[in-house]
Amino acid sequence: MRTLRDQTRMVLFFTPWLSIPLALLGLALAVLTPVAVLVPWGWLTILVAIGGAGALALWLRPRYRLSILDSSPLGVFYWLQRR
Repeated sequence: MRTLRDQTRMVLFFTPWLSIPLALLGLALAVLTPVAVLVPWGWLTILVAIGGAGALALWLRPRYRLSILDSSPLGVFYWLQRR
């Protein structure tokens, strides 16, 4: 039986469907912030980047399956399977 701590670890730290879009969103925001400041309608590019990251997360979600095999205070042993 998985505990709440294991479920939180699984969602926040180890799932590629969440970490990949967040990494790309961070990169996009770093690049697009000067555009949003200098161009009058530049803030729309940030909305497009957020929407794109959400779409990428929804596209990647069914492709990966994560199983936590062992969890201890020293760490987590998990199995990541691509479908």
